[in-house]
Amino acid sequence: MTVVSVLGLRRQTRIGFPCTFDHAEFLIDGEPLYPKIRQLYPNLDEIGCLGWGPETLQQTRIDRLLLTGDADFPDDRRSLYLCPACGDLGCGAVSIRIERADGRFVWSAFAEESADGSQAAPTPLPGIGPFYFEEDAYMKTIRSAYGLGGFHWPNQAERETPGESGERED
Repeated sequence: MTVVSVLGLRRQTRIGFPCTFDHAEFLIDGEPLYPKIRQLYPNLDEIGCLGWGPETLQQTRIDRLLLTGDADFPDDRRSLYLCPACGDLGCGAVSIRIERADGRFVWSAFAEESADGSQAAPTPLPGIGPFYFEEDAYMKTIRSAYGLGGFHWPNQAERETPGESGERED
């Protein structure tokens, strides 16, 4: 029998480069997913793909995880964790395969990969997944990330227009 997990999201604050901002961390049965990934690859510095960036980009990411939008890697792989500075797949990403069948969404084939052409194939993340989620709850959870951290690029959160801060530019 397949164990059905509960997907959740938690608002998480990213402190450090490029600035301090909020994004969504994925929770599987109440446990954050990213620490499990970092155990395999301790040098990764990525954040959940949901809850940050401009409105259209946030909607694109939601659609991608709901399978109503295109995959962003070959072989129908979809990014889950991205570069916190720019979200560019060339910086590297944790990707997964998502399938929808029999009233469930399934996350499987977790891997680290890059779209910069330096890697021939995704590097598997063994021992993570697959995870099975009840369809309606999954869809509601993914959609709930919209706007969680605001609608801006993180590095714009602390930018000021010249002259507003009272400091001069050199």
